[in-house]
Amino acid sequence: TTLLYTIKFEDMLRILSLKEIAEWLGVSPFELSLQVLSLLLTSILVPMKLEHDIEVTWWTVFTPIWIVNGMWIYFRLIIYLRLHFHCTSRRHRGILKFFWIITFTALLISFEMLLCQHLEHTKYSLTTVFIPLFIVLGLLLVRSCIYPKITGNYDSSQPTRRSNDPAVNRLNDRMNNINNYLM
Repeated sequence: TTLLYTIKFEDMLRILSLKEIAEWLGVSPFELSLQVLSLLLTSILVPMKLEHDIEVTWWTVFTPIWIVNGMWIYFRLIIYLRLHFHCTSRRHRGILKFFWIITFTALLISFEMLLCQHLEHTKYSLTTVFIPLFIVLGLLLVRSCIYPKITGNYDSSQPTRRSNDPAVNRLNDRMNNINNYLM
């Protein structure tokens, strides 16, 4: 017999909170909300451009995203400098966070630039355009495996939250096994 495990949508939302997603991506919840706002603005501008309601270039359409990416780099630079000069015990952590956000943001900006060039009818194929995005996804996969070790949020001696749903408990047990294996 085959058992199909179903997880309710509410249980899926409990897997990662906003704070955990922000820590996983290496940004603050404020920076994450800025990115969501810029994506909202861009998602309004894209249909307007496609329907010829506005006569702007694709570079202008993606400007809100680039502004927020620049702010991400600026915020990380401030945090890096504060950790470097004021908290010498956490200096290495600031370097890792700064390197992560610079790499992450540079790849996203290169994807956006290649996408704009593709939309402006240049010779780039979609395969070339999406290479930086695939690299970002690969880095996120690697970061998700080492996330507890980087943040220090995982403690194998602490009992995990138990849910009333057995599917969620099995998922938690599997994640704990993976984390114990990586530690």
